[in-house]
Amino acid sequence: MTPLRKEAYQLLETVPEENLFAVIQFLQAERMRQLSREQRLAEKRTAFEELLRLSKPIPDLDEEKELAQYYEEKFGYANSN
Repeated sequence: MTPLRKEAYQLLETVPEENLFAVIQFLQAERMRQLSREQRLAEKRTAFEELLRLSKPIPDLDEEKELAQYYEEKFGYANSN
């Protein structure tokens, strides 16, 4: 047992019986916060891995040429000015 755990047990022994319920509630709430934090991190990690799996390299792109083609298709002219 680590020294920190020993100290926690010693402090717990000094807590009056009528206050133990509050200590237990606090510890349970902290445990739930920790679990939900770990769950959120796991979900974010999974989503990020999914994004990485779906990502593909983009070929060299000529933005001006693409924009001109878009204007030509959409509006019938290529001059964006």
